[in-house]
Amino acid sequence: MHLLLPIVFTLSPVLGWWLGTPWLTLLLAAVVIPVAEWLLQNRPSVTPNYRWGAWLPRIIMLAVLIVAISLTLLSQTMEWNELVWLALSCGYVCGGIGIVLAHELGHRRTTLDRLLARALLTSIAYGHYVLEHNRGHHRHAATLHDPATARRHESLWHFMPRYFFGVFRDSYKLSREQSGRTNEALMLTAIALSFFLFVLVIAGWKGLLFCIIQAGLAQALVATIDYVEHWGLERRIIDGKLQRINASHIWDCANAVSDALLFNLPRHSSHHLTPSLTCDELHRIPESPQMPTGYAGMVLLAVVPPLYKKIMTPRLPVDNN
Repeated sequence: MHLLLPIVFTLSPVLGWWLGTPWLTLLLAAVVIPVAEWLLQNRPSVTPNYRWGAWLPRIIMLAVLIVAISLTLLSQTMEWNELVWLALSCGYVCGGIGIVLAHELGHRRTTLDRLLARALLTSIAYGHYVLEHNRGHHRHAATLHDPATARRHESLWHFMPRYFFGVFRDSYKLSREQSGRTNEALMLTAIALSFFLFVLVIAGWKGLLFCIIQAGLAQALVATIDYVEHWGLERRIIDGKLQRINASHIWDCANAVSDALLFNLPRHSSHHLTPSLTCDELHRIPESPQMPTGYAGMVLLAVVPPLYKKIMTPRLPVDNN
């Protein structure tokens, strides 16, 4: 299942276009996968040991890019309602599978992996994310200095403006600190704008609109994932020093469906405690606060703030409650 699920979801926009059901991906994301997460949560007690190897993430990332670019070029021939459905579908794939893999490959050291990560992020105008994430977020997670750490009082909708502004601001500042180098954040933004201009020339206004819708949903999705991974958790100052990050500062998710679809990203505490681990090496940490369902279900929960806080507040560690 863990090999098939991300492949099927990545190809679902093309399948939806071919079958005349352009909303297929969104049906999977908003109904089928959340229900599967709920039905299969926390069972069996044995933790699946999912492995993808070095090449499968690269191949699926390449497939994400091909699907998005192909449908963007085909958008010239689409009716408007079909265009919107498929742009949203590609946005969900780019924001779910694509950014998860960009996160994974962006932590690796090989040039190929980093190029694939930057290519995906550039296509959704979010290239600066990898700069802030690698150099800023891992240092400041669970503090007020981190844009991705949602305050307990923040709803998703209040969090998003601060998050997007903070990620760009911090990526710009981190780039400036690299003395003697071109400001990488501005360079990546310029590349993204050039890409969108290229799409306009090649695919016309429909192609540009397709890219904008796709990028908007992809960015909103990654913001939502950051929100649920870090909501309400904060390191304390102890004896004048910032507390070292530990398992209680990151939400974990014990859900086999989410692990299979998202390359073990739900084992997020393991990633923060040892960022050098690949997706194959991540493990669950029961001591972390636990999400009640998988990531697809958590996205749906987060968009309804009163329900989210009612369910999640009792799950906060005692120190954060």
